[in-house]
Amino acid sequence: MGLGWREGAVTVSGLLVLASAFLPWWAVGVQVRDASGTHVETYFGSAWQMSSRWSAAVLIAFGAAAVWLTWRLIRGRVAWPVWGVLLAAVAFSVFLTLDQRDASEEWLSAPTIQLNTGPDPDPAGSLAAAWMQRDDLNAYVSDGLNIGVTWGFWTGFTAIILTGISLALAGPRGS
Repeated sequence: MGLGWREGAVTVSGLLVLASAFLPWWAVGVQVRDASGTHVETYFGSAWQMSSRWSAAVLIAFGAAAVWLTWRLIRGRVAWPVWGVLLAAVAFSVFLTLDQRDASEEWLSAPTIQLNTGPDPDPAGSLAAAWMQRDDLNAYVSDGLNIGVTWGFWTGFTAIILTGISLALAGPRGS
């Protein structure tokens, strides 16, 4: 049995999902004024660092691709019920990804955040850390503070969708 484009597509899309989880999914941009002038310092968090739902979504989508590929390589064809469960798993992965994003609704005004008033070598970093609490993500946009999903999120979300598409096109037979 030779491996074809379907196996390659499932493999590549599954690996893309896994790799995307290390990209910056969440960002906090803080406007800073110092001796060098005014600039924005940006702090990033990966899917692994920021959200249990995003971490689960990545593992589920990657796992679905791995199960399909393993089953295909060992048995030659994937049973219809297994294929259906794997597609449902990827759909659930999409739901988890969007659910976390939607749960971090944009705040209209910033809450009061307690910062250490003592000598802080990195006040912008302290502010960013206050906004980057795992599973407690809140988006916010203002002139000096911008918080929300970033390009890594969209890359990961696209990779999850591609995994679902590659599994759907590969089908249960894989050929």
